Amino acid sequence: MARRTVTAISLCLLLSAAGAQGVGAWQVESTFDLYSYLGLGSIRVAAYQAPADVAAGDAWLVVGCDPDAPSGFEIAAWVAPAGTYALAGETLDVDVLVRFDQGPVLEQRWFLAEGAFLTEAVVPYEIDATLFEGLATATNLALRIVADPASGVQERTFQYDVGGFSQALAAVRCGAPQPAPGPAPDPFADVPAAPDPFADAPAAPDPFADATTDEGGDELVIGAWAFDGQDGMVAASDLGVLAVYCAADGGNGVEIEVGDYDLAAPAYEVVFRSGNIDFLTTTATRNQFAAAQLDGDDVEDRLVRFLRGVVDATITLTPRAGDGPPMSYRVATDGFNDALAALGCYVGDR
Repeated sequence: MARRTVTAISLCLLLSAAGAQGVGAWQVESTFDLYSYLGLGSIRVAAYQAPADVAAGDAWLVVGCDPDAPSGFEIAAWVAPAGTYALAGETLDVDVLVRFDQGPVLEQRWFLAEGAFLTEAVVPYEIDATLFEGLATATNLALRIVADPASGVQERTFQYDVGGFSQALAAVRCGAPQPAPGPAPDPFADVPAAPDPFADAPAAPDPFADATTDEGGDELVIGAWAFDGQDGMVAASDLGVLAVYCAADGGNGVEIEVGDYDLAAPAYEVVFRSGNIDFLTTTATRNQFAAAQLDGDDVEDRLVRFLRGVVDATITLTPRAGDGPPMSYRVATDGFNDALAALGCYVGDR
């Protein structure tokens, strides 16, 4: 998508609040939209968990009408006070984690831009489809901006009650840009701030706490797949694994292993089954890790194609020379597509 430039329009939130319609926790703005980039109409919901430097009720998640977007909308989150980052009218790419309810953690790349009121984290058009799908079915959205010390970005976590998203989006009417009003006086400027009723409350729970395990470092989990550093993803049972590792010398960028890392036979016939259907029969060779590595990029590409559409796989390994009994085990494979995308090294045509 084209990166947006900073608008010079000064907008008035006080006037807008009077015309908002509510759908669940969402506010719908069709006639006087001051929250989206183009002001053509939007829906918004305030975070119930946000960093301390963003005032209560200002940490908005905004889905605004945008005729340039393939979806017709742009998604942005108000994430930091203006001037927090030295953007100088430019944008800054940031890594983010997204989690709908207790589902898999999605790794994405958004960008920061200065909005009219706060710094916004904006979703590029080309990846917004996954977010629209999640918002349509979830009741909670957790968003984390990943720390990047080199760019001066600190970790920032937000949570939103997003129930009723589809109804709210259906209620918005995308219109023409509104004329920019002059700044309105603040009728509460001389009123002392109310004490924070949550000042002595414990910190909000971490929505990503159960998505990582600490064993000398954080381990990312997406669906059934646990990441082995940055180079591998493993779906495991008590008897064996299905593992995908990055391989610089592989034509498709990966190698796929099965077994229990204690295999003895030099070669195996491997059958993959889901439900009552054997969807792939192939061969594998014992590697230096005592696992069975599938023979050939073409076989790996076929397996990737099948894994994109199943949620489990029963794997049976039979020694080809007959020196030992077969072993069979089942692994869950849900979340495969998101996990493979997060791994980032597969370049096959499946």
